[in-house]
Amino acid sequence: MNKKFNILMDMKKSQEMLMKRWSGLFFMLLLSVSVFAQNITVSGTIVDVNKEPVIGATVLVKGTTNGTITDFDGNYTLLNVPAQATLSLSYIGYRSQEIAVSGRTTISAVLEEDSKQLDEVVVVGYGVQRRSDLTGSVASVKAEDALRTMPSSNITDALQGRMAGVSIVSGSGQPGEGSTIRVRGVNSISGDSGPLVVIDGFIGGDFSALNPSDIQSVEVLKDASATAVYGSRGANGVLLVTTKKAQKGTTRVTYSGYVNMKTPSKMPTQLSVADNARLQNSYMEEVYGIPPYTVGRYFSNDEIAAFERGEGGYNYLDGTFRDVAVEQMHELSVSGSSEKTQFLVSASFNMDNGIVRNSDGKRANYRAKIDTELRSWWKVGATLWGYYSEKKGPSFGQNLNVLNRALMFPRFLSAKDEEGSYNDLSREPNPMRKVNEVKSDGYSYTSYFQAYSDFTILKGLTFRTAISLNLGNKNNQSANTKDSYQAHPSQAGYTSASVSNENSFGMLNTNTLSYIKEFNENHRINATLVYEQSYGTTYKNGITVRNLFDDDIAYNNLALAQSTETPSSDRTKTTMMSALARVNYVLFNRYMITASYRYDGSSRLAKGNQWYGFPSVGLAWDAQKEKFLNGVNWLSQAKLRVGYGVTGNQAVPAYSAYSQISQSVDSKGNISLSGTRRANPGLKWESTTQYNVGVDLGFMNNRFTASVDLYNKLSEDVILSVTLPATTGFSSELVNAATIRNRGIEVTLGADVIDNKQFRWHTDVTLTHNEGIVKRIDGIKSYMELSGNYEEKAYRYIVGEKIGTMWGYVNDGIWGTDLTNAPSGTSAGDYRYKNLNPEDGNDITPDKDQTKIGNGQPAFNWGWTNTFNYKGFDLSVFFVGFHGFDIYNNNDWLTVTDSRVSANPDWLNRWTPANQNTDIPSFQGKSSDKGISSRHVEKGDFIKVKTITLGYNFKAQWMQKATIYNLRVFASAQNPFIITKYSGLDPEVTLKNTLTPGADWGYYPNGRNYIIGLNITF
Repeated sequence: MNKKFNILMDMKKSQEMLMKRWSGLFFMLLLSVSVFAQNITVSGTIVDVNKEPVIGATVLVKGTTNGTITDFDGNYTLLNVPAQATLSLSYIGYRSQEIAVSGRTTISAVLEEDSKQLDEVVVVGYGVQRRSDLTGSVASVKAEDALRTMPSSNITDALQGRMAGVSIVSGSGQPGEGSTIRVRGVNSISGDSGPLVVIDGFIGGDFSALNPSDIQSVEVLKDASATAVYGSRGANGVLLVTTKKAQKGTTRVTYSGYVNMKTPSKMPTQLSVADNARLQNSYMEEVYGIPPYTVGRYFSNDEIAAFERGEGGYNYLDGTFRDVAVEQMHELSVSGSSEKTQFLVSASFNMDNGIVRNSDGKRANYRAKIDTELRSWWKVGATLWGYYSEKKGPSFGQNLNVLNRALMFPRFLSAKDEEGSYNDLSREPNPMRKVNEVKSDGYSYTSYFQAYSDFTILKGLTFRTAISLNLGNKNNQSANTKDSYQAHPSQAGYTSASVSNENSFGMLNTNTLSYIKEFNENHRINATLVYEQSYGTTYKNGITVRNLFDDDIAYNNLALAQSTETPSSDRTKTTMMSALARVNYVLFNRYMITASYRYDGSSRLAKGNQWYGFPSVGLAWDAQKEKFLNGVNWLSQAKLRVGYGVTGNQAVPAYSAYSQISQSVDSKGNISLSGTRRANPGLKWESTTQYNVGVDLGFMNNRFTASVDLYNKLSEDVILSVTLPATTGFSSELVNAATIRNRGIEVTLGADVIDNKQFRWHTDVTLTHNEGIVKRIDGIKSYMELSGNYEEKAYRYIVGEKIGTMWGYVNDGIWGTDLTNAPSGTSAGDYRYKNLNPEDGNDITPDKDQTKIGNGQPAFNWGWTNTFNYKGFDLSVFFVGFHGFDIYNNNDWLTVTDSRVSANPDWLNRWTPANQNTDIPSFQGKSSDKGISSRHVEKGDFIKVKTITLGYNFKAQWMQKATIYNLRVFASAQNPFIITKYSGLDPEVTLKNTLTPGADWGYYPNGRNYIIGLNITF
């Protein structure tokens, strides 16, 4: 009985406990439903103190990842917001706010500028500084603004003309080719004159390794007081690239893409096929007399009539260029964050068909970045990025390239005969062999990895250690098959194939100790100590074979070829160690000083010269903050800057402290060794000393701004390769034998011409003047001849003259029937050259009658950007101009001096007894050409409308249901117009070569681009 009672009591207790549990669960469910039911939708507008919308501000539910961003009008809408939550509002350059929701569905706010935060956005070497604290010459561009104006798969194209002192030239329209960048002129002859690129602290980065949309900003350090922190790498200027990070808030997916329809921007004027045939007949009559002829080609009236009807002949320019080429660019990124971790992953793909047939390129980029806060005093992060690229196409080198051969070849000769074989001349293969029989391609890939760890030791005192790795491979392969240009009997006469490969690895370790402290608002200090070490190795190899077994196999199995030329290989290892100290001190917010000293050691030089110090100092005075200017309300900025510094250039090949030998093989297979480059243990760094004076002005609350810089750079101990006497056993030696001076002026102007809620017009103008002069060349001669490439025969480095000086004969027209004082062997219709030394006789000789005939270095260049905004529309119009330089038109020289009859219409104005007032020689006289002369020098000045871009930003409220935060569509025309007197295709591409600016040997021209695209964020 008691036992049964106990069992019943236990069952009752269990039921009561079960009921309590179910009641509790039911209550919690009701509570959660009640809480969920209290979630609301909040919307509003975020503006600044001037009532202007703040675009892209983050609105976040505090403590969660639920957030959104404001649209073009500053509006936002945020779903599922707890009624009692707190909203966090933030935007770069503004003070963050937190606002309690308290059940409200409409919350608007005014964000105030944070002056300190605004000042901290300028990136300098190994750290950041307030913009107001800068003492050096630093230019800054937001990548988003540049790409909005000029959509491009290469960020350097979009940066052109935006920074004074930075010359960017689109040197080729060939897929995969980048722009040429120079900061304040050319400082080296043997070494590279391009600036150092630093990507998020990674020294020696590559723009092509980044998705353009991943770039946040580009800062350019121009004067030595700013670049000296990079020591032996800073002589050519420094480009600091800052990439984007994930913003706090909701996960975002962004796509950017465009399609580009490209066409040739200009085509040379040529004779029709019929007129070219008539010209050939005139040639035969004037050179060989009355028909019949035993040589050459003479056309009947019926054949010319057939040409008139479009039967026969060929347009070799049309065969070279595509009517329309298509480029595609696609970029996708995903970013997000929690309270302590941010991540960003992006990828892009670019497929680019060139305007020249069979020239194509592909590139894929990737990037993954993560940053996290492990402790309040400890942050770590890592980034992996890189690219893979392929490209192929015909040669556009100095000589025998596609373009000049198409211009030289007669149009009356069809590309192929009835059997499908190419029609060739006896001494000239058909140029379509160069276009259609191309077996030339290559690929490259490079990966970069960077990891860092930040420690906050004390308030204001931080330590960062970072390690960076890079791994790369390049492969190029080409084949001259039986139908190729080079295999023709008039050229090499045999088939061949080549393969080359290059592997590289690099490592960089940077350790930075920084101290930033402000004392009672009157004293501010920013001090940095850096210890850095790097290691790099490169291995190259290559081989060429002759007489291929099969055209289809070509370079895929070189062992099947009949003969092998001498293979080549090369391995280099270099190391470098550096220490840096820098301090920036600000007194009373208006007196600034920055001083630094870097000490570099490099394995490239011999003992005794491996180490070198690079000091710098910069001073600045912000006069606008002085009491005597307090009442000048229209003046918002007045800052004077002066700077001095020494930088270096590692223009030294590895192992230059050792002698170099080469191998040769005779006809019997015997191998011999000979000296090529003699060791020079006294070889030193190239060093550049620079002085800079600048002023920054702002008016009407910086509605109008102006910056002017004057600089003087002296590059000493410039390295040259000098020829040695045969008695030394060596052919050359590297010596410190030259001095180059660059000096100039830079002007930057900006204005908000119209600025109201409905319409905004902002304009920027940059103007750059640089004069690079050779001040010293050691040796017997006061000049240095350039050799190695065809166009370099026209150039000399002459003491006291500008870099890019052209050297040759002075054309004096055409000899007429009066041959008084003519050189021996002269006939009427021959080229006439000025006799600069008549006392030595009438003959024209290169050592006595050649002189300066032009200069390819522009006197100044400029850029002008105009941006218009009206409601959701934006319009950008961008101009660039280069002035005060000459171009040596090699294409013109080839088409009016070669023995064949080209389709150049200038031949219609040739010298004849009835047409003696001309500068075109007779058919017989064209062989009297002596080569480089002023006859083919033209003015290269040009103004380009670089881009016209129209975009529209859709309003956020139209896209809320699709969860689209931002949508912009755009159309752009690039290179639509050019103003120039130059007769060639593209004067801009002639400026890409540092040592020979202004030489046009038929380089790949830039096309005219028509782009449509969109940017969308989810």
